[in-house]
Amino acid sequence: MNMAVPSPLQGFHGHSLADQSRVVLMNRVDTKFILSIRQLDRCLSRLQGELTALEMDGRRLFDYDTLYFDTPERRLFLDHHNGKLNRFKVRLRHYRQTRTTFLEVKKKTNRLRTLKSRMPLPLAALGDSTVSDFLRTQADLPAARMQPALFVCYQRATLINPMDRERVTVDTKLAFHEPNRSRSIALPGLAVVEVKAERKADYSPMLERLLWLGCRPLPFSKYCIGSSLLFGSELKTNQFKPVLRAIHGICN
Repeated sequence: MNMAVPSPLQGFHGHSLADQSRVVLMNRVDTKFILSIRQLDRCLSRLQGELTALEMDGRRLFDYDTLYFDTPERRLFLDHHNGKLNRFKVRLRHYRQTRTTFLEVKKKTNRLRTLKSRMPLPLAALGDSTVSDFLRTQADLPAARMQPALFVCYQRATLINPMDRERVTVDTKLAFHEPNRSRSIALPGLAVVEVKAERKADYSPMLERLLWLGCRPLPFSKYCIGSSLLFGSELKTNQFKPVLRAIHGICN
C-alpha cells in the first residue's frame, strides 16, 4: 500500500529517479537546518513552483534505515566533536522501498566539502575482503575494528531545483536506537532539511525561504546527535550542546 503524501508535499510536480541522477552530488557543499513540522509546512508551501519532488510508484516519502559504525573508543564520533577536518562517517544505508543496501563512507574535508563514496552491499558480504579494501582505500580505517554504534531510521523526501544542480533532502520521523535496541529515542516533531550543491549558489529557493522564516543553519550529524541523545552520560558532547538545545526547543 502506498503511503499518503501529506500536504504540501503533494503540490509539487514530480520527478523520476533518472531525473534525479543528474544531481548525485557525491562531492558537494551542505547547508543544514532543523525546524518544526509546522515550520516545514510553511516552508514547502511557497516552493511548489520552484522545486520538484522525487516520486516512485505514487510515493513521495521513502523509508531509510542506517547503521553507523565506529571503533570501540568512538574515534569517528570524537573526531567530529573535536572539530577535526578530513574526518569520516561509516554506515550501512538500506532503502526499504527499493530493497537496496550500500556501504558508505562520508568524508568532511579541510575545505568543508562533503565527499561520499559507496558500494552496493548484500548483507551477506559484510565479511568479504572487498569491504576491508573499500574502507582502507576510502578512509584508511581497519574494518576489523569497526563495530555497530547507532541505528537511525527516518522518512525522506527529496527535492531538486530543475534550474540548477541543487538537491534538497527533507527528513522527518527520526528515531535513534542502540544497535541492540536496549535504548531508543524518537523525534517526531523535528524536520532536518539539507541543501546540497556543487558550490554555493547565487540563488537558492530553499535557502531563501528558510532564511525568510528565520531559520539559521546548524551543523547536524545524525550519528553525532543521535549518539549524544542516547549516550550523553557516556560521551563527550559539549560541542553539540547548541544543537541539542535547539532540538529541545522544537520538540518540547
